[in-house]
Amino acid sequence: MRGEHFELCDAVLCTDRPVTSLVELSLEPIFQRGHGALYAALAQGTINEDALRDLLATHIPDDAPLVFGVDCSTYPRPDAECSPEHGHHYSPCRCDGDRKTVPGWSFQ
Repeated sequence: MRGEHFELCDAVLCTDRPVTSLVELSLEPIFQRGHGALYAALAQGTINEDALRDLLATHIPDDAPLVFGVDCSTYPRPDAECSPEHGHHYSPCRCDGDRKTVPGWSFQ
């Protein structure tokens, strides 16, 4: 891991507002390089996802409730004649086996 990676992590952790862009992170006082270095570091960096998952999992308290992140994004259908607010949402089981999305609302 390069120094830019560490400074980028520090900038994310030290900011006192929501992060809305990478350029904003380059303006944090802790990030002492230009925004070009930020993009170069991200282009060259990699994350060992298995090691990160294992590291994070070891620090979950035993009494912590289970929390799951679910992506229920829909694909918009603005040209639909009826109910344009319907979207195409993922459906894990379709009897015809061809389509993976169905029109409608995504319910959790």
